[in-house]
Order: sequence, then C-alpha cells, then structure tokens
Amino acid sequence: MVYLAIFIGGAFGGGLRYLTSVMIHNTTFPLSTIIINVLGALLMGVVTTYFISYFKTHPNIKKMITTGFIGAFTTYSSLSLETVVLLKNGHIIIASLYLILSMIFGFIFIAIGYKKGTNHS
Repeated sequence: MVYLAIFIGGAFGGGLRYLTSVMIHNTTFPLSTIIINVLGALLMGVVTTYFISYFKTHPNIKKMITTGFIGAFTTYSSLSLETVVLLKNGHIIIASLYLILSMIFGFIFIAIGYKKGTNHS
C-alpha cells in the first residue's frame, strides 16, 4: 500500500513541477528549478513538523506527501544538469551563483517551514 501512496504523490508532484517550470520562463539562470526546490524545502519543513502526530498514525500519507509529492516536485537532478550545462557553456559565475543560492535558500526555507510547523503542532 505504501508504494501506491508514493506513486500517487509522485504523479501529482511531478505534474506540478512540470506545470511550474512551464509557467516560469528561464533565461540563462534556471529560475524555475530554484523556485521549485525552495518551495519544496519550505513545504517539507512545514509538513514534517506540523503533521508529526498525524503521520505517526498515518505513515502511508506521510510517505505519499514527503517521498512521493515533495520528492517528485523538487529536483536535485535538474539542479545538477543545469549546473553542468551552465559550466559547459562557459557561465562559471552563473553556475556558482546558482549552486550557492540553491543551497542557502534551501536551508533557509526548510528552516522557516520547520519553525512554522513546529509553532503550530
């Protein structure tokens, strides 16, 4: 049953990631991926803290949201590929900025989500 829950969450997360990337136009800087990953970090922080007691009795729902939906919505592989492409095309500063901003904003937004979720549980 947990596999089905992850599959369903992943289908929705992957679909939403695609729609988000279509709506946010990228130039040289891969803005859509950084926005998607930062939103995913915020959501992961809120969900894993705010619903902690609910998830204890509903572990399949937790897996559907965290591993399935958020896992498919966020995209480490796209971040890695876009960085390699930027480097290949000679955009060393943009690639470095992209990696640094992705990490910093990822940590900041998961911390914000964690704090928001903890304050409400």
